[in-house]
Amino acid sequence: MAVRNHPKLIDSILIYSILVWMSVATSLGSVGFVINELIKEYNITDPTVKALLASSSLIGMFIGAFTSGFLGDRIGRRYTALIYGFIHGFSGVIASIALNPTWYIIWRIVAGIGLGGILPVVASLVSEYSSPVNRGRRVSILESSWAYGWLIPVLVAYLGLSLLGWRIYGLFTSIISLALVFAVVMLPESPRYLLYRGLRDEAEKLAKKYNISLPEKISGVGEPWIKGLKRLFTLELLCTTLGLWLVWFTITMGYYGIFIWYPRLLEQHGIEMGFGELAKYLSARKLEYLLIITIAQIPGYYSAAYLVDRIGRKKTLASYLVITGVAALLLTMANNVSLFLLFGIILSFFDLGAWAALYTYTPEQYPTGVRVAGTAWASTIGRLGGILGPYIVPYLGSWTTVFIFFAVIHIIGAVGVYPGRELMGKEMYE
Repeated sequence: MAVRNHPKLIDSILIYSILVWMSVATSLGSVGFVINELIKEYNITDPTVKALLASSSLIGMFIGAFTSGFLGDRIGRRYTALIYGFIHGFSGVIASIALNPTWYIIWRIVAGIGLGGILPVVASLVSEYSSPVNRGRRVSILESSWAYGWLIPVLVAYLGLSLLGWRIYGLFTSIISLALVFAVVMLPESPRYLLYRGLRDEAEKLAKKYNISLPEKISGVGEPWIKGLKRLFTLELLCTTLGLWLVWFTITMGYYGIFIWYPRLLEQHGIEMGFGELAKYLSARKLEYLLIITIAQIPGYYSAAYLVDRIGRKKTLASYLVITGVAALLLTMANNVSLFLLFGIILSFFDLGAWAALYTYTPEQYPTGVRVAGTAWASTIGRLGGILGPYIVPYLGSWTTVFIFFAVIHIIGAVGVYPGRELMGKEMYE
């Protein structure tokens, strides 16, 4: 019989998943600082090389997200997470040695495979260990840990980048990321996945252990994986799939386009400003600015965690994307320190809050048999945007052009929310 009780809001599965999530954010958060210093040391002027340095992790994440969709629904959530977790952890350390730009690009691609592969699997696992009444908050809390993981390399840079040097800085943050990802070994398999594979006894043991409910029946049991994947493009799911792809493409393009290049963009903007209060601030207190807007991500996540179970996933996600776009536009007009800081905080707050809503919303849209595949393929399309965003920034030129472009991108992304299902307070789709 299925267990009918509901899990706690916070439990060991969520805690271990949070540590894994922080590991990914720590790895990616250090990239902007490393490539900024690497460009200076090697006097890199070719925009293509700069673009590859910034996009290398995202190229790997595209590969990882695409392949994990196959594995997560075939060999299980747990084993897939283990494979991709250790790929990213160890490759990140090797990349940090950075013997030259080519070395860094190659190993960041490999690390990115692990990064992109593990995220949709862990998000699906947490969703499947949640009840209808707390699923939104649990997945949003998971995504909120991204801010804490990203804060680690920002804080280390603020306190000691100039003292450590960029090579030691990169190695240090990569070792922290590796240490955090070891939490993946503590994650159990998903009972819903076991039920899907016909292993009801094992599924019910885990359901009883973690005090969760199971559906009486999981659709698609035993069907070939090709048939399962075709479900993403049936009349039933096609509009949802395409809408998710649009949201993922635009939000990922905007986020990585801005935040991977933020240290470099601030330096460039200070030069563009010439003289004045804002130019002096950017020259002397750039790292302080990055620290402040990174901290602003934390309440942004928690606001979304609150709203997804109050006004719904779709309203939260769409409104946060639009506000992010407006904040990016306002950043092009800010001509004093107070406004520049205010609009940067608003952008960071709502951009990262949108991510919390997106990771809650996406796994709910697909049945168990294709949940990881659907989530991973949406993430895969997102990684295409993630590759393109950082890649084109060196070609866009000025601060104003960059932020107008990403303002439009975020607003377009809000349109993709329309076709999906609103499952606030409802059982996951089967």
